[in-house]
Amino acid sequence: MKKLILVVLFAQFLLVQSFAQIQQRPAGTIRTAKKPVTSTSKTPAYTPTINPASKNIVYQYIDTLFPNSENHFPLIGNVGIGTNAPQAALEIKRNAGDTRKKNFLLQLSNEWSPNGQNEPSIMFSNGDNSSPGSVSYWSVGARVSGDKTLNTPQTFKFCFKAPGSNYEQEYMSINSYEGRVRIGDVNDLVDGYKLFVEQGILTEKVKVAIKNSDDWYDNVFKPTYALRPINELETYIKTHNHLPDVPSADEVVKNGIELGSMNAVLLKKIEENTLYIIQLKKELDAAKAEINELKKSKKKH
Repeated sequence: MKKLILVVLFAQFLLVQSFAQIQQRPAGTIRTAKKPVTSTSKTPAYTPTINPASKNIVYQYIDTLFPNSENHFPLIGNVGIGTNAPQAALEIKRNAGDTRKKNFLLQLSNEWSPNGQNEPSIMFSNGDNSSPGSVSYWSVGARVSGDKTLNTPQTFKFCFKAPGSNYEQEYMSINSYEGRVRIGDVNDLVDGYKLFVEQGILTEKVKVAIKNSDDWYDNVFKPTYALRPINELETYIKTHNHLPDVPSADEVVKNGIELGSMNAVLLKKIEENTLYIIQLKKELDAAKAEINELKKSKKKH
């Protein structure tokens, strides 16, 4: 019995020491977020070790009924940290108490390397270790510090490695430089935007916020608005091959369009066309009235 108690105490001591080492961070210069540089979205894939060289068994069994034990480490069954009744293969539980701080239940850390990826990650694998090429997996991880080789920013990433591939593809990431979100393999080295999406977006609704009411061109219907004479509009169209205020095809190819401002410009053109139609209607009504007067005058004579 004494030997069993000594084994239990020694195992718990090792567990406490391992967690303490995980939580310690080496002192040094703080590496802050920086503007990203051109980089590939592919990372060399992890390949499993099919036949490990050796197996190190620390212990085979811990008596989880030891008095005041907060953890549950059976040889077979669910493992619990902070709970003696784990409901999953691994359950971590801690009483957060009356606090506004985050309740960190799991911490993944690695020591910084100037040439490494510095990415503590979690793998979701198909478990096929028959050959290195057979394994496929999803990984969720974070480049917690930039490296000096690729000059990459700190980035939280979702990646996938397909069977037979030597690389894992980054499908989605959030970087620490302005909190930019990238989906797919797309250039995100453009300031002024937060979301970068490859191929396109299919959605049932898009709402664009307009910061200033003046950007919506309701002033077109004010009496003070100077509507361009229609003969000047004709001259402008012949010269530039597009409407005033509307970007040319070359400009759109080069710079794209801002959805909110472009819709505002199109609204402005609709409002101006409405004023032109009203003008033409008044001129047409005046011409009809003049023609009717001429007809009446002709009948009298």
